[in-house]
Amino acid sequence: MKKSLMRGLVCLVSLFLLSEAGAEDPLSKKQRAWLEERGTLRIGVFNDYPPFGFVDKSGKPQGMSIDYWRLLSSKLGFRVEFHPSLFNNQLEGLKNGQYDSLAGIFPLAERRRFFDFSRPFTTIRTNIYVKARYSHLKDLKDLKGLKVGAVEGDSGQSIAREAGLNPLSFTTYLEAILSLAEGETDAIIMDELVVGYFAGKYKLGKNIRKTGGPVDEGKMTLPVQKGNSILLGILNRGVHTVSREEWKKIEKRWLGRNRPPPHPKNARSLQVELLRSQEYGLLGGDFWPPVLGRGVDSMDRRFILK
Repeated sequence: MKKSLMRGLVCLVSLFLLSEAGAEDPLSKKQRAWLEERGTLRIGVFNDYPPFGFVDKSGKPQGMSIDYWRLLSSKLGFRVEFHPSLFNNQLEGLKNGQYDSLAGIFPLAERRRFFDFSRPFTTIRTNIYVKARYSHLKDLKDLKGLKVGAVEGDSGQSIAREAGLNPLSFTTYLEAILSLAEGETDAIIMDELVVGYFAGKYKLGKNIRKTGGPVDEGKMTLPVQKGNSILLGILNRGVHTVSREEWKKIEKRWLGRNRPPPHPKNARSLQVELLRSQEYGLLGGDFWPPVLGRGVDSMDRRFILK
């Protein structure tokens, strides 16, 4: 009884706020009723993937994905609760109904058996990282016969397997990065920003380097269980409602400056400009906090520049 009353109050408050703002409800009556019945949405989020998602010193989830979900849910008038977890556990949690959605994932073919995906809201580059002395390694075909690492369930693992490699699986992103720095693996396949952050934080630039261009530019989407068309419609409406300028503000908060586009005409000059400004780096420390502009660069520039 108390739970039903609380759900009703949440819905009424949401509708009141929308009406006070002078806006029509962006959702259909069916979608609003579904949210009222569901109550608070449970979102599985990253605990080790800065700046997109991580847990701060107080145990609270932070990052670009958290800000995005908060903005989206406030625009549509529903509540969310975040559950930090390892990435593969997020996938399993969405499969078994523990979560309603996740912080964001790429719509890989192997995932389409279990999930449906919203329209994308950003793009993230994935690269090959190798031991610093391996100057001869340029692309995926050069990794044949080497020890290649990737995070369990991550797109890097899928990319490696599709290239005919047999990657070693790691539980966390930092674990995989340190395996390369300490010589346990010869290469890893991973997203650019998370490697740049950890390489800068732990001063790994002498041990590892980025090679070649991106092996993927993944489109980040919000997933739901296969067949959950009502929630998928709600999330698609939310992605449409969040403007490009609002996403850029989120990026600026965490990166210090808007990222260059995936395929700029002069990518190198744009990235050099960002790095010279020293606004691309973030404050160091045990975690990645949303504090910028103190002259401390935790991003290793060698992992951003081609």
